[in-house]
Amino acid sequence: MQKRKREKVKVTQDSRAKLNLFFDILHKRDDGFHEVETIIAPISLADHLIFRLTYKSEVKIYCTSDTLQESENIIYKIACFLKDTYNVKHGVEIKLKKNIPLSAGLGGGSSNAAVTILVLNSLWKLNLSLADLHRTVALFGSDISFFLDNKTALVGGRGEIIKGTFPPPHIENILLVNSGIEISSRNAYSWSVINEPHGKKKSAMITALNNNDIEAICKNLYNGLEQGVFAHYPILQDIKDRFLELGAMGSLMSGSGSTVFGIFSSREKLLNAKKYFGKYRYWLFETKIEQ
Repeated sequence: MQKRKREKVKVTQDSRAKLNLFFDILHKRDDGFHEVETIIAPISLADHLIFRLTYKSEVKIYCTSDTLQESENIIYKIACFLKDTYNVKHGVEIKLKKNIPLSAGLGGGSSNAAVTILVLNSLWKLNLSLADLHRTVALFGSDISFFLDNKTALVGGRGEIIKGTFPPPHIENILLVNSGIEISSRNAYSWSVINEPHGKKKSAMITALNNNDIEAICKNLYNGLEQGVFAHYPILQDIKDRFLELGAMGSLMSGSGSTVFGIFSSREKLLNAKKYFGKYRYWLFETKIEQ
């Protein structure tokens, strides 16, 4: 009788991007990081990951981006850390299809990392609690914790402390524009100008989110990293200004950049802006905030 071949267990999962609706830099910490308060929302743009459990004791990564192979990829680092720490016998093959631009302020790498630890916790039967997962991802990056819950949230510390969550705002007609400039978080923070905390604007944004008041959300968009980044890359200021000239209710650079987004009151206005930015061959994506 022919021996039946063991099938590989397969899990597929989308890895969502994010937008920062509010980003305040409070001060530089003794450990070299910056203390921040930011409000982050998940959007429909996503990478796609496929995990296959293997019976060889190794971690293999296959990625559509040549710059994210093996040791340079955060999901490889997390998978190897889990395997070594918990003495996992099985291996895993991970295929990553990148749709989120790199170094773009959209959290692609952090989102990939969060999905990886969540899936491997289940696939390898590690039985780690959510608190365990949060402690682990804090070793690998500041904003991975947000993607473990993937809910619109107020985040503090260096980006790893979830201070509170909000009802999911329903915001459609968002256009993302990325000019192709890659900005490291390290550079963006080093260029930052630290002002007085924007507490009133933060409170107004929180109220707007709780009321799903899109007009008020747009009115209170703020990113304290913009000033320094725009000084080095004036084209990003130009993109934001053009968004507003084209009728966006609000526009902002997300995170450390370089993606700038505009929120429109109608898809007709969005498409008009998309046509305009399309002339420059920028990366463009229509999205929405959703949970």
